Amino acid sequence: MRRALPWAVAVVGAALAVAGVAAFWWTNTRHPTVTHDGSYAPLLPVDSASGSTPTVTSGGSVLWEAGHLVGAGLLVAGALVLAAVGGWALGRRSARRGAA
Repeated sequence: MRRALPWAVAVVGAALAVAGVAAFWWTNTRHPTVTHDGSYAPLLPVDSASGSTPTVTSGGSVLWEAGHLVGAGLLVAGALVLAAVGGWALGRRSARRGAA
């Protein structure tokens, strides 16, 4: 059982990281963007009947929305879990070499 637990935690960390990337990508593809040509003209008014708001991007930048924040949070959580499992495994491995 002791050998299976670190692998299970590593799989959970990898799944969190993959879910974070997927959530970030899904948010990018779901919302339409309005490009800004750099002029001082104001953006078109928001159509209040549809309830949609324009997302302004300039030069490949991304306006962060809730889905982006969730995706980034999941990715960071997965990376932290993977780093913790990796550090634990390296520490355990070096402790065995020092004891021999």
